[in-house]
Amino acid sequence: MDLKIFKLILSFSIIISPLVIAAEVVGTGSMIPVPLIKTWSDAYSIHTPSASIKYKGSNPADGIKRLVNREVDFSSIDMPLSVTELKKNGLIQFPFALGSVAPVINLPYVYPGQFRLDGNTLGEIFLGNIKKWNDPAIVSLNPNIRLPDADIIIIHRVSPPGISTIIGDYLAKTNPRWKAIKGDGMAGTWPASAIEVKNPNENIDMIKKTQYSIGYGPVSHIMKAGLSYVQLKNKAGNYVSPSDENVSSAASNAKWDESNGFGVVLTDQSGPSSWPLSMASFALFHKVADNPERTREAIKYFKYSLRYGGLKAVQYDYVPLPDSVRAVVRPSWGSIVDDKGTKIIKE
Repeated sequence: MDLKIFKLILSFSIIISPLVIAAEVVGTGSMIPVPLIKTWSDAYSIHTPSASIKYKGSNPADGIKRLVNREVDFSSIDMPLSVTELKKNGLIQFPFALGSVAPVINLPYVYPGQFRLDGNTLGEIFLGNIKKWNDPAIVSLNPNIRLPDADIIIIHRVSPPGISTIIGDYLAKTNPRWKAIKGDGMAGTWPASAIEVKNPNENIDMIKKTQYSIGYGPVSHIMKAGLSYVQLKNKAGNYVSPSDENVSSAASNAKWDESNGFGVVLTDQSGPSSWPLSMASFALFHKVADNPERTREAIKYFKYSLRYGGLKAVQYDYVPLPDSVRAVVRPSWGSIVDDKGTKIIKE
């Protein structure tokens, strides 16, 4: 090769090399959105080959800790932080995907959505105060189902982050006795006959093989296992199923406000069709980015995914944010600045 041509190629490669170096963004936190973040990341890498979004699920508490310590660029949580917590740690949060949890039962000849409960009755079952499937409180909600004179067997997980907080929060809102005993969580003593499991797969398997049992889990897991989810009475007084439309309704009827950090818990929201055990996954960022380039890329990733990733969300059993919620979320990204106070992204 001619020496002049070689030098020209070498010079050109040096000039363009910064353009092809990947901006590697790292996140961690909740396990719940792992599949969605991964598939969104794959799609974004095709759209923006120079970027790499890596996310490792652990748990929300670990994600918050590592973000506060600036070990990662963003984290994901299942329950929003309070404004006080956000200000204390210099963070912002916003929702990016929706999901749902449902009670699930194993009763002979009962199909999905046929069985009904309200929050107060569900709480009494989980507290061990209602022990039989033909208890009058259950019969009154299900007059057209022949309920067996059998003991209720409770299947519960070892305090799973995310799901436990959603169930506990809902029961605290709908069952005064639950609120007094367990607050808005699920920790504490369960009935002696309850069966404890450790992980999501074991949870579903145990319910599936244990006749007359009741438990809870993500709706997608319940449906794939062919188990019967329970219809719940919502805040409007209607019995509803955990459809994508009803989860989206809960988010649409919630009051999302940047001034309170989008601190919305989607349990027991208003609206005639809202599913009362809806939930949102939230992204957390520092308000002052120590690495503006990576933070900018991470926000661009969420911007692209919220705009074009709705179908991917549905394919992986998540519910996309309604347009009305996305419209409120987008402007909040403008509050993220570098150490000089310059906005890292304009919305």
